[in-house]
Amino acid sequence: MNTQRPHGRTETGDASAAEPRWRVLAAATAASAILFAFAAPPSTALYWYIFPLFALGSSYVIQFRAQFPTRWRVTLAAAGVLSAVALGLNWPFSGHVLWNVLFIGHAWTTGKRRGTWMWLLLASLVYLFAMKVAFQTGRDVIGAFIAMAVAAVVLLALDRAGKPHLSADGQ
Repeated sequence: MNTQRPHGRTETGDASAAEPRWRVLAAATAASAILFAFAAPPSTALYWYIFPLFALGSSYVIQFRAQFPTRWRVTLAAAGVLSAVALGLNWPFSGHVLWNVLFIGHAWTTGKRRGTWMWLLLASLVYLFAMKVAFQTGRDVIGAFIAMAVAAVVLLALDRAGKPHLSADGQ
């Protein structure tokens, strides 16, 4: 009898608390480092700001893509559009912070709150703020807080959408 657990599963058979797939994370980090070197040279802070966060986010989405119901997929698509518009219009907003907080919210709601993913995502958020404070303007730091507020509102809306609603008569 095979007593081994399937990859990424807990004792209960639930994949929600899976550890990061370290090989995927390493490959995504290497690929992001190479690809973003063409957009921002490694001699700039922007390069060091972009590629690790892209690697972490893409690894998270790859590993948990089956755990994103339609409302989450729509939310992530809208976050991509909002991030691009904000960047294009030079708004005081941080798409990186928005995505990071959304991933933290997803990890929290799907039972990964005590796992390695939560620690990686929280470390990533701290890293974002450190990079903003060290290498960007005060406007960018304020934009990070705006992005956190937007993400909080989105997470509240997602939480509400995920709960069954009672009618006026309590049924």
